[in-house]
Amino acid sequence: MIRLSTLFWLAAFLSAIWNAWTFINYSIRKTFHPMAAKGDMLWQVKEVALLAPIPIAIIMFLFWLWRRPLTDRPYVTGLVLLVAATLLPWLPRIEGNYREVYWLAETQHEIPWYYAPYNGSSEPGGKLFWVSISFPDLEPRYKTRDPLITVGKAVDFNNGKGGDAPQEPCTTYETYIKCEWRRGNFVYMVSTIPEHFPSDISAFMVEAANLLDGFEVTKAN
Repeated sequence: MIRLSTLFWLAAFLSAIWNAWTFINYSIRKTFHPMAAKGDMLWQVKEVALLAPIPIAIIMFLFWLWRRPLTDRPYVTGLVLLVAATLLPWLPRIEGNYREVYWLAETQHEIPWYYAPYNGSSEPGGKLFWVSISFPDLEPRYKTRDPLITVGKAVDFNNGKGGDAPQEPCTTYETYIKCEWRRGNFVYMVSTIPEHFPSDISAFMVEAANLLDGFEVTKAN
């Protein structure tokens, strides 16, 4: 019969290898879809669990140096912790209401994760941010399978860098079309491939700007 001490160290070794492989895959998914990871209410718990086998083994080894020989109870406790650390990352995701905070100059925006916000600044003084939506329903990226259009908001033209307004709001490049227009204090942008370009761009520009303005956090909030 395998001793509990032997079983624990074998389990610690296998758990560390399995969790390391899982952590690599989890990190790859998080790199390509960071907002989808943050949209899972358990994502932080899962990340901690993936790394847990190593500190569990280290603590057990130090405890063994201090109190050797150990009784069965510490090894049983260690095995339970290893099993939990191995299984927790595989729990089904629980959709949360995580919001990414971006700033345009001194105006704060809170954007739900399922719009896949990116390129924004988490500190005051930001220049721009982008989100992904579908057309014509403006459904966010992670709630639709329809073709996506990228829309953005900036403090000025030329991706927030400033300069003169374009002579025409929309410019066609080799592989995509980009539109920029000012409304109030901000500049709004649309970027997509020609196949996904809205037929009624004027109406879409109003709808896109209204959507982006809806992320603003007012002083009353």
